[in-house]
Amino acid sequence: MDNPKATLKQLMKHVPAPDFPTGGYLVATEGIADAYSSGRGSFKVRATTTIEKITARKQGIVITELPYNIGPEKIVEKIADLVKAKKIQGISDIVDLSDGQSGTKVVVEIKNGYEPQEVLENLYKLTPMEDAFSINAVALVDGKPLTLGLKELLQVFIDHRVEVVTRRSKYRKAKAQSRLNLVDGLLKAIVDIDKVIKLIRGSEDATVAKAGLIKTFKLSDEQATYILDMPLRRLTKMSKIELESESKELKATIASLTAILKSEESIKAKVAEELTEIEKKYASPRRTRLVA
Repeated sequence: MDNPKATLKQLMKHVPAPDFPTGGYLVATEGIADAYSSGRGSFKVRATTTIEKITARKQGIVITELPYNIGPEKIVEKIADLVKAKKIQGISDIVDLSDGQSGTKVVVEIKNGYEPQEVLENLYKLTPMEDAFSINAVALVDGKPLTLGLKELLQVFIDHRVEVVTRRSKYRKAKAQSRLNLVDGLLKAIVDIDKVIKLIRGSEDATVAKAGLIKTFKLSDEQATYILDMPLRRLTKMSKIELESESKELKATIASLTAILKSEESIKAKVAEELTEIEKKYASPRRTRLVA
């Protein structure tokens, strides 16, 4: 927002690549720049693994993160099928220790005499532990589907937020102004509440009562109608202090919204402020790492 002329290279310093909730590693990342430039591209995501000593005599491959949309059960099933078909060697057991609290944990036990790193490379080749992910960034712009690069996507998003803040601020301002008008009418009426009640009760019908309120208390048609629609019991319990406090709050709200709506720059400043608040509330460390 502060630099509309930012280049893709500059943007990628802040958004170097997609970040998946399941973590993992991005490999063959050349396609990311293509995707960010044109809206289309692909790259590969690898599982996060470590080679550990899992028993006194055996080593194993411990899988703790998987490519996006790949579950541990799918990996376990695929490895088991490969072992059964003798398409992969050196695996003596597979244990899925994944759960909702600790997350993904699949332990692949390696037979003695086999090199764990070689087995791991074969697993990347033969299972979804390494998976291709394609980007096709299509967005509706003015009702039409368009394929957009990163910069264009960000601009469309910013334009949308500007529209949302503008429409929301106008709505809230109109609502506050409407309420302030009614509160002002109530403040005029409760100055002499007994006279108001006497006028209402002494009128032949609502039309006569409304005309009397408008003339006597210099109310608008809307204010008089609101008072007439209110039960007298509720009207008599109205507090001048509470109404004055509400009036003050409404005026402050209207002033704040007017300041937002005064220019495109002030609207964008509000958008930036809200995005910063979201960042503070939901920001988390990057989960998916990049491998050059």
